[in-house]
Amino acid sequence: MAVTVTPTYLETYQTIQGALIDKAKLMIAGLASGENTVAHGLIRAPRIVNIEATSSVVVYEYQTSDATNLYLDASAAGGCTVYVEY
Repeated sequence: MAVTVTPTYLETYQTIQGALIDKAKLMIAGLASGENTVAHGLIRAPRIVNIEATSSVVVYEYQTSDATNLYLDASAAGGCTVYVEY
């Protein structure tokens, strides 16, 4: 099964220093057991990544996200919701 990512863009805010911070919720389905490389489709690399499992699967980052991908390790096949600030 192919990994699918459904983004929901939540908000943009500006820090006191003037930096723009965007928030998004990524619904990820089709994770395989083990390491998964997931193309997130965001305009820049996530600064903060919070993972919420949507089934009885344990999911965590095995490598820091970059400008293209999230690197997720799943204990079994399933999905998760990822909240990011980028």
